[in-house]
Amino acid sequence: MAKKMEISAESLLKEFSSQKMEKNMDFNLKDLDISTSNISDALKNLTGEYGVIPGVKPIKDDLKISGRAVTVKTQQDDWGTSLKAIETAKEGEIIFICCDGDDIGVWGELFSKYAQKKGVQSTVIYGAMRDVEAVRQLNYPVFSRSIVPHAGKPHAEGEIRIPLECGGVKVSTGNWIFGDDGGVVVVAEEILQKVISEALEIKKNEDEILHQIEDGNSLSNILGI
Repeated sequence: MAKKMEISAESLLKEFSSQKMEKNMDFNLKDLDISTSNISDALKNLTGEYGVIPGVKPIKDDLKISGRAVTVKTQQDDWGTSLKAIETAKEGEIIFICCDGDDIGVWGELFSKYAQKKGVQSTVIYGAMRDVEAVRQLNYPVFSRSIVPHAGKPHAEGEIRIPLECGGVKVSTGNWIFGDDGGVVVVAEEILQKVISEALEIKKNEDEILHQIEDGNSLSNILGI
């Protein structure tokens, strides 16, 4: 197991060379066998912050996302700004929408299909979405605080690619977004490699603890409690 993790860490350094970072190279959580829990723990160890967007969860099981954010700030009754974000997003990016509430949907089936067609990787909504069954069938990854049946109007009065604060967590365009069944974590690009290296080490240590439990050891003794 230790050998496998060393190989993964070595592969990560190659994957995130400056040249590939400029090309918005995706980073696959599944391939590296780490989770948002590992990433959040790593971020807490390094910065004192968890980086978790409160209340946001995937709309279906087994969704895993990782990529740069395109930020969107909008009122919950204005779905037009979400469309503006799709039009300007680059291939592989993640649209991150921050709303003033989660009672009215700012995202749905048509937007998911359009974003998918344009090569947008996924959408994270600190707010609400609708058409959830249709979006699940599209297999387009969406993470949202709530699901509702109704939408507002296409005012397009919000802003895109600006700094946000969602549930006490700061998010900027270019930040890395990680999502899985546990939720969504935001990591600033300048500390990305340190966070991932720490997350890999945390996963390695947790795997060792699991092996010790399997061998019959007391968890209290393993943890020194």
